[in-house]
Amino acid sequence: MKEILKLDHIQKYYGNSGNVTKAIQDISFSVQEGEFVGIMGASGSGKTTLLNCISTIDMVSAGHIYLDGTDVTEINEKQIARFRRENLGFVFQDFNLLDTLTISENIALALTINKVPAGEVDGRVREMAGKLNITDILDKYPYQVSGGQKQRCACARAIIN
Repeated sequence: MKEILKLDHIQKYYGNSGNVTKAIQDISFSVQEGEFVGIMGASGSGKTTLLNCISTIDMVSAGHIYLDGTDVTEINEKQIARFRRENLGFVFQDFNLLDTLTISENIALALTINKVPAGEVDGRVREMAGKLNITDILDKYPYQVSGGQKQRCACARAIIN
């Protein structure tokens, strides 16, 4: 199997020399293609900080994070923005769907932002919706579908690129 994520002695500290908070201390693990990993822990244990570091929203204080072989701790801000846009997808707990757009339009939004030619968008949206079993709701609005369907729409939008 291919290693898609590797964390190597990750540390994240907040504050200055007088008042330092250790949010993450020496975490290492890897994820192979096809694996599903859950991050669990008590409130305040660093779960969100860890995910923010993995997703390049926040930078580590020490250690390295490799996403598909790229050390994201070593690339500059401009490269990170491009890497994030082209290689990562985010699914938030509250879905972040736009109520004024249909499910299809919400999924297509990621493609539109990345300037995918208009002629390709519908086919890619339908293909992804088929994989997630939501083709029957593409013309509905978020307020017309269930929470699970909203979640699958958010997943489709996150991974369509």
